Amino acid sequence: CALPILLPFLTSLILGTLIYGSQLVKELQVQQIARDVGSMSARGTSFMAPANAANQDIVSRLGTGLNWPSTGGLLATSPGVVYVSVIEYLDSTCNGSPGCSNASNWVFVKSVAFGNTNLRHSNFGAPAPCTPGCYDNKQTDGSLTSNDTMNTAGARVNNFTYLGTPSTAAVGFQPGQYAYLVEVAATTSPFNGGSIGYAFSLF
Repeated sequence: CALPILLPFLTSLILGTLIYGSQLVKELQVQQIARDVGSMSARGTSFMAPANAANQDIVSRLGTGLNWPSTGGLLATSPGVVYVSVIEYLDSTCNGSPGCSNASNWVFVKSVAFGNTNLRHSNFGAPAPCTPGCYDNKQTDGSLTSNDTMNTAGARVNNFTYLGTPSTAAVGFQPGQYAYLVEVAATTSPFNGGSIGYAFSLF
């Protein structure tokens, strides 16, 4: 009978399928959370704590299938992190301003991160390196001061090429128009360790 010979192979195949399938489901959850949070951000939802901690709780509950907390929001020790950014492009005229140091760059207008930022760093430099010092203390939504957005090197977005180089001379995305960028990372292995899934959404 060939069964004793085939049994180890079949067992490994079944276990591998289950593990890979579980990880794939979690990867899809990461992508869905990125889309959901991006949609919320584009509709004006703020995620800056403590004023908007309830919105962070909502996001955390979206990831309960990723072992995210169902209450209290993502913590610094949680198996997930979310970066929520609002960005714009400053053209060579600084979008009509008298002048600025960040001309011809994508810059952060708002920048919030919550969860375990050590799990995975942002692909685009979020949260803005100048934070928290460049936050506008008159706002509760993660806004940077307009002066920092215009002039501080730590307010520049890294490696962002998805909307090209906006120009008032061309049809399409324009300088000064806001783009809503969300990044999500989470542990996706079935044993809550190892593989880190990542996804971003752009609205």
